[in-house]
Amino acid sequence: MKTYFDVMTETSQATDELIAHYTEHLSEEVKYLPMKRYGHPRLRDLQIRSGYEINGGKNWKEILPVCASFEILNCSTYVINWFLDEKHGYDTVESKRQLVIAGFQLREIAQQILEDYKLTEIVPLLNKINHQVYLGQRMDIQDMQVSRIDEYPNYEEFLETYQQRCRLLSGVFYGSCFFAGSIMAGEPDRLLYEMGAVYGAATQAANDFGDFALPVQRLSKLEKPYQDQFSDFINGKLTLAVYLMMQRSDPEAQNRLAQLRDKAIGEKEYREILGMLVNQGVYADCVAYLKGEHKRCKTMLYEKEKTIHRDTIAAILVRITSNKFLSQLRKNIQLFEI
Repeated sequence: MKTYFDVMTETSQATDELIAHYTEHLSEEVKYLPMKRYGHPRLRDLQIRSGYEINGGKNWKEILPVCASFEILNCSTYVINWFLDEKHGYDTVESKRQLVIAGFQLREIAQQILEDYKLTEIVPLLNKINHQVYLGQRMDIQDMQVSRIDEYPNYEEFLETYQQRCRLLSGVFYGSCFFAGSIMAGEPDRLLYEMGAVYGAATQAANDFGDFALPVQRLSKLEKPYQDQFSDFINGKLTLAVYLMMQRSDPEAQNRLAQLRDKAIGEKEYREILGMLVNQGVYADCVAYLKGEHKRCKTMLYEKEKTIHRDTIAAILVRITSNKFLSQLRKNIQLFEI
């Protein structure tokens, strides 16, 4: 029996041929990201295939145009996000213009693939993803900022807003992958869509939490500032971990957090941040939150009949609590003996 990783690899490799075909005529800056991800196993491909097969689909290769379309759309949202976040070294006017152009061109190609293969029933889903992702970006940029924390004095109200932001940024896309597969199988599966949306939102929250994880390659060079990490923290994003740290800090500690956001973070500062995460119970509560979302997804999934395809999706769900960022964060806490 093929493993979860084998199925993902097989699907992505088959999709790569289409991606290469539809990007070969593009300029280097536009096809940069699709080609960077080319040749690697991709989760969204596996999700589409799983949604297809768990709903009775028999010839998985007929989903390849959908996989290619969704991957190109994913690249479109990535490069636009680079522009909006003003990260990754794109700091000149010309480089930012190129990102915007690349994002628009990739979005057009994503739809062109579906139209070429007469899969117009999937196009509304593509449009919904695009619309929802940018609503999420708007929330991320305008609403979920440390400067607006006083607008969320109640934790439950904050959590509802935060979950909405995570659902828009990632949940809708992940849910739509499963759903697109089920549409291709002729059995649109709303339960699978909702489970995927919860999964995607939880994955976004896990990635937010992973902002505090030190990259593996930096562990042997602790004297250097960790300038590639803590971007959400430094940019004043109001993620779950940051909200809990602020709410549980006295005025002096809150001022210290503000100071840390305004300076290069080295070993001493990183140890201090980890100490706040652990000693204030933020680390434990964030992990507990992610475990709760994982359980919620499994409860929905287990309404489906047990098959090898359900087992594959169950393996996908584990990524909520066992992704590389959380694993690294656990190692960092042990390394610094917090």
